[in-house]
Amino acid sequence: MKESKLWMVLSLFITCCIAAFALSQVYAITKPKIDYQRQVAGLRTALGAVMPEADRFEPANSDSTVWFAYAGEQRIGTVIRAAKQGYAGPVPVTAGIDLEGKIVAIRVASSAEGLKETPGLGLKATEEKFRDQFKGKTSSELRLKKDGGTIEAITGATITSRAVTDAIREAMEKYQDIIKSNE
Repeated sequence: MKESKLWMVLSLFITCCIAAFALSQVYAITKPKIDYQRQVAGLRTALGAVMPEADRFEPANSDSTVWFAYAGEQRIGTVIRAAKQGYAGPVPVTAGIDLEGKIVAIRVASSAEGLKETPGLGLKATEEKFRDQFKGKTSSELRLKKDGGTIEAITGATITSRAVTDAIREAMEKYQDIIKSNE
């Protein structure tokens, strides 16, 4: 029987089932660890991108949206994450704010991090040209030009532009609440 075609097919099927079961068990065991490492690496990248002078970050609250940035032992700013509804889903942004309450830099999440905006239009929010408009701005300046502010919207992606601007303004308001609560 070991030389028959039926035995060869059956033994191949059993081998494949055992291999599939073993791979699924390895995946189930390693997936939480891989997700955690990916999340931590993404968080460090986002925090470092908006506050490049900082060498460490400490959480400022329990909801993991606000971090204090330090260079050595001196606090140099605050990093806040926020998200507002864009055209195709939430637009997650991270803002670095210096001690004077001005934006150092912003970072808009990439498609790999959950940004679902339209390629070619909404994804232009991740480009440096759009992001650089926010540098040095205060909370009162954070509105699109068509809404009376100083931020130029991306042509054809006004909803995404407004979502980024509103999320950054929300981050600035959260920053001001933190400053008031520490006084």
